[in-house]
Amino acid sequence: METLDILKSLADLNRLRILKILLTFKEACNCDLEEVLKLNQSNTSRHITKLRKDKLILCEKKGKWSYYSLNLELLEKNSFITDILESLEDSIFLEDKNSFIEFLKTKKHCLD
Repeated sequence: METLDILKSLADLNRLRILKILLTFKEACNCDLEEVLKLNQSNTSRHITKLRKDKLILCEKKGKWSYYSLNLELLEKNSFITDILESLEDSIFLEDKNSFIEFLKTKKHCLD
């Protein structure tokens, strides 16, 4: 069932966007994802919860913030996930990447 759950997680555009950002930038705070993807807090949390439940991402607490990264062990066992994420070249993923780069230049709130 693990593969089926993974495929279900990958079937959502916003979850793919989150995973693509984590593939590109290695980690992101939930507030980063909300800001860059223009998702509200509850929507972001719902997607993160699904990705964590399916073990696609890991969470690390740093102070009062939660940072998420890809579960590299799972990706090694299921290389098709990385293949899918690397093949995503639609304009929305490029826009997310550029927005994340710009966001990182001005990021202040997670440093408080």
